[in-house]
Amino acid sequence: MSRLLWIIIPTILTGIVVLGCSTRDSNNADDTDSYGDDDTNVLDDDSNSSVDDDSNSDDDTLPDDYVAPWPQSNIEEPDYDETPEAGFLRQKAEEYDLWHLNNHQPFYGGTVGALFADADRTTITAYYDWGDSCEWTGLYLGSQSLRYHVTRDPQAKTNAIRIVHALDGYLHITQTPGFIARYWGKQDPLIYQGDEWCEENKSCHHVESGPYTGDFWWGETSRDMYSGWFFGMTLAYDLIDDEEVRSMIRNDVSEVLNALMDHHWFIIDEEGRPTDAAPDILPPFRLSWLTDGYHITGEQRIKEELQKWLLNKNRLSLRLSDITFINRYTGYFGNCLWHETWYNLLRLSKVYFSPDDYNFLLKMFNDEVHTFTRLSHNPWFNSVFMGQGGYKRCEPPDPYQEQLEQDLNDFPPAPHFRYYLPPRDPLTYALDPVSVFFHDLFERIPILKEIIGGIDYQAKDPFPVPLQCSADFIFQWSPFVINECGEDNPLKVDPGVDYLIPYWLASYHKFISKDM
Repeated sequence: MSRLLWIIIPTILTGIVVLGCSTRDSNNADDTDSYGDDDTNVLDDDSNSSVDDDSNSDDDTLPDDYVAPWPQSNIEEPDYDETPEAGFLRQKAEEYDLWHLNNHQPFYGGTVGALFADADRTTITAYYDWGDSCEWTGLYLGSQSLRYHVTRDPQAKTNAIRIVHALDGYLHITQTPGFIARYWGKQDPLIYQGDEWCEENKSCHHVESGPYTGDFWWGETSRDMYSGWFFGMTLAYDLIDDEEVRSMIRNDVSEVLNALMDHHWFIIDEEGRPTDAAPDILPPFRLSWLTDGYHITGEQRIKEELQKWLLNKNRLSLRLSDITFINRYTGYFGNCLWHETWYNLLRLSKVYFSPDDYNFLLKMFNDEVHTFTRLSHNPWFNSVFMGQGGYKRCEPPDPYQEQLEQDLNDFPPAPHFRYYLPPRDPLTYALDPVSVFFHDLFERIPILKEIIGGIDYQAKDPFPVPLQCSADFIFQWSPFVINECGEDNPLKVDPGVDYLIPYWLASYHKFISKDM
């Protein structure tokens, strides 16, 4: 019901626009947008050999479900210049890398927040935010894999290997084939509040026998966690030159995908039931993870399922389930999931899919995923777009490069502790009229709020990084918030993955150099 409303609403109220280097692309005929998709292309695959529906005539000979022979590769040339002295952005990355290693990956390596006892932050009194650990651990793994490819720093490789083993543990501690935990750690009082506490919470499971004796895990896992898991494992497989690690990733990815296919694309928990948090895997996630899985394993069953989702008849399903208009106003974190999912999909579709299928996916990403998030003071989303979204460098001033540098510069230095923001000054922003419309409508018709969720007034334009709410990962939250948010608590420190992943991704794609 609610998804149908959000499919209809944007069609009525908005049109989709794509930004060029410095202006909106208003000419829909015979030009090339900033993401490199020729407007003359139509969205049909070349299953009709009598019609050449894109500029690549060879594509007419490819079948509708074409997948290139396994294996293929698409990684940047490792020709980075590491000779200069580290500039401000690299120094900040080094500080966050060290801070995360020393404070935010206790026990087996899973990413968590840390509470400190004193202003010097020398003694940790508790860990928090383990409920979303799998997602941020996956993004952290991606950051360290990229860091290693750029710098060849052995510490980055050591970090990545440790985290692959951690995410392998997230999978196997559940003792349910293919079911990944949200978190895996020790029954330590810094994080585990006792058996009685655990038994009262349906998500908590303590282990008293077998290879994981003395550990606990957090369940009711959502597709959010799987998204981060696939993102990190896929980058580690490509960028970490350790065959034992690659074999582990290969086996784990095979196990997870085969379980999901066996269960008709639902996450099934230890009790044999769908989890109570987003257990259904939407079509774009399926396509992305199948692409990852085929790239990593080469398995025939994964290839055949992937080919099904490449058929033209499934394009409408992909597009309808990929509409992100709702995420502008409620559930903004969904935008983070889409960018996690689409990065490797676009990267690998360049080498595995037909040119027509790749162009279709590229256009879908730009028309339906990376829309209101474009140039929204989010260097994570911006680096995904610049790296795989068809971005073409512009003559200075390039708004994408400029904002990427501005946002990374504005991000506070380590440690990233919680801070309070008062309501934004009304003189500094204009209200977004669509948010006003929906807020007032939902106040008059409360049933809509129950179905869709509440919508507050929002700013029309995004706020820069210093005016965005503090959080475990600030770039999954809306930059359009005008209300007060956060807490003044310098002892509550977040992991800093929200700096590490955009910085190392931008470095990997050579938008940021060591001396910057």
